Amino acid sequence: MWYRRLALPVTVLCTLLLSVSSCVDKDKKGLEGIQTLTIVCLGDSITHGHKLVNPDLESYPSRLRQRARGRWQVLNLGVNGATVLGEGDVPIVQQAAFSQTMGVHPDVIVVMLGTNDTKNKNWPHIEDFENDYRQLITKLQSQASRPHLIICSIPPILIDYPNGLTEKRQKQINTLVKKVAARTGADFLDIYAGMADMPSMFIDGVHPNALGAKKIASLVFARISSL
Repeated sequence: MWYRRLALPVTVLCTLLLSVSSCVDKDKKGLEGIQTLTIVCLGDSITHGHKLVNPDLESYPSRLRQRARGRWQVLNLGVNGATVLGEGDVPIVQQAAFSQTMGVHPDVIVVMLGTNDTKNKNWPHIEDFENDYRQLITKLQSQASRPHLIICSIPPILIDYPNGLTEKRQKQINTLVKKVAARTGADFLDIYAGMADMPSMFIDGVHPNALGAKKIASLVFARISSL
């Protein structure tokens, strides 16, 4: 009788071990198609992870790195307040993050800029936005590593702010972003469509919370994985 009592726990243990082994094998197979890549995420405070409790773990570049399970080197080069506009208050091309992007020879560059260009102090120069963005993207494409450029639309602006951040201006910016992607041959990723009408994904109607950052990471991960 003792061997019958022993047989049941042994059977359960074996089943559990087989299940764990199967999961490990599936994880390995899931990573087989993921190449080792250097990816730069260039952007503003949305990329940086502004207002998140722990940007080093919760920002979308950090989530992207986690999704790739170490196979991708992901650099978060988000600059709070950064603009596309050269006449803006914080032009991205004048920031150290831009110089760093040009120096690491990335395989992929994900650009998400434009939200700060809607501010009242920057909006008077909006006629220069398309040209400034095109020059920025062209310069990034000219690197020796010939990186694949993914230009993202800006996320929804769900609250109209007195400083000029409004839904109307956000829609104008995204129209221009899409034009730049088409004219430069860059890949366009519609972040707006993936997060529209989802206030639960935002801290203040502009900056994504941890859930929103995770959503952006999933959209970017899917696009890069499909290349």
